[in-house]
Amino acid sequence: MASVFCGVEGGATHSKAVLVAADGKILAETEGPSTNHWLVGVDKCIETINDMVQRAKMEAVLDPNTPLCSLGMSLSGGEQKAAIDKLIADMKQRFPTLSRHYFITTDAIGAMATASDRGGVVLISGTGSNCKLVNPDGSQIGCGGWGHMMGDEGGAFWISHLAVKTVFDARDNLVAPPHDVTHVSKAMEEYFQVSNLMGMLPHLYRDFQKSHFAGLCLKLAEGAEAGDALCQYVFTQAGRVLAKHVEAVLPTAQEPLLSSDLGLPVLCVGSVWKSWELLKPGFTEVLDEVAASDKFKGRFHRYSLLTLRQSSALGGASLGAQNIGKTITMDYDANAKVFYQHTFNSIQ
Repeated sequence: MASVFCGVEGGATHSKAVLVAADGKILAETEGPSTNHWLVGVDKCIETINDMVQRAKMEAVLDPNTPLCSLGMSLSGGEQKAAIDKLIADMKQRFPTLSRHYFITTDAIGAMATASDRGGVVLISGTGSNCKLVNPDGSQIGCGGWGHMMGDEGGAFWISHLAVKTVFDARDNLVAPPHDVTHVSKAMEEYFQVSNLMGMLPHLYRDFQKSHFAGLCLKLAEGAEAGDALCQYVFTQAGRVLAKHVEAVLPTAQEPLLSSDLGLPVLCVGSVWKSWELLKPGFTEVLDEVAASDKFKGRFHRYSLLTLRQSSALGGASLGAQNIGKTITMDYDANAKVFYQHTFNSIQ
């Protein structure tokens, strides 16, 4: 099994594993729950990874007791070195036949490795949010990725929280809402199966589950598409703050990233991007302002938004292979596609 590599995409809500051959052929794919070790703990994280990988081995008709060549993991929460080292050490100890070599990176870097070897911006908006700029020379700068207590702006949890907080503040007469809260109040009560604000307290504290709370975002998207002004407002605000992440990392972008045919490539990862039309007004407004600013005028001409056609587990597998001096053939054009492009007409 020396020529078989594995990659894992680990999110705060869902995870995926892929087995891939050196020629890029995908041999098997499996799915599982959250593998964010900050949310579920180290033990649950590595048990889920082992389960997904072993099921993938069986699906590909491979011996589950023969270690893979490498296991590259693209994990949300996979940034702190000490935590990464502990994950790998525990996997080696508990599951010695899983893989010969291990590599862990963040979900953002795994996504970029799936889409391109030339760099760009990765902008994640799933349960949480994160942003990374990867330059052609491999240098990186990040903004966000701090979790729901200190960040996650523009992610599904943040959108849900903004909507719920707007209802609470309106009911308390603390802050006047920007729009009528009737629809959002009803959606909140139906989703959480409560009849008043007091009923929300267990969901906010004792029984709090980040991924479940974030699930309200889907109901808010449905409300926005049906025309509710407050639902539309929270998505516009999400679009704005996601664009602010791009603005934050833009000063470090090397010239080749800005001067390509695509302009600045922004890889959009996460389920919230399925509501692009709702995010678009706020997102494009902020980047229009950035392009017209003295800081970027004449330098930031255009940008392209891309989405993955393949799981970032594929990028994780590729990085895991590179870490031991091996190469997986990657078809980047097939792995990602452009879904929106914008040129700033006033900038020549």
